[in-house]
Parts: sequence; C-alpha cells; structure tokens
Amino acid sequence: MNIDDAQRFVQQMRDDPGFRQSVIGFSASSELWDFLKHKGYEFEPCHLVKAMAGCMTDMEKKAKIQTD
Repeated sequence: MNIDDAQRFVQQMRDDPGFRQSVIGFSASSELWDFLKHKGYEFEPCHLVKAMAGCMTDMEKKAKIQTD
C-alpha cells in the first residue's frame, strides 16, 4: 500500500469519466475498497488525502498560470 497507487487513482479519477462514474456508484466503502483492489489500487486513506492534496496544488498552479 503506497502513495504511488493513490496518485495513480487520483489521476485516473481526473482523466477517465467512466472510471469516475464507477467509483462514485458505490454506496458502501467496503465494496469500493474491493473494487479498487481488483483494479490494482492498494493504498491507505491517508495516502489518498496526500494524493488529493498534491492534485489540488497542481490544479491551483495551472489555474494561476492561465490567469497570469
């Protein structure tokens, strides 16, 4: 379980609308974790938070560049 898997997951959520729809369709967290493991993602929730924070930082930088 590592941050790399969490970062790949966040990137796929950004880039793949079909995957994103699949993920948001789960109503139970245990089903979601089983789905993610089946897809090759193994990470802890704290890794996901760090990956999301990194993604948000990147998005903020890109938005700032576009407005300058």
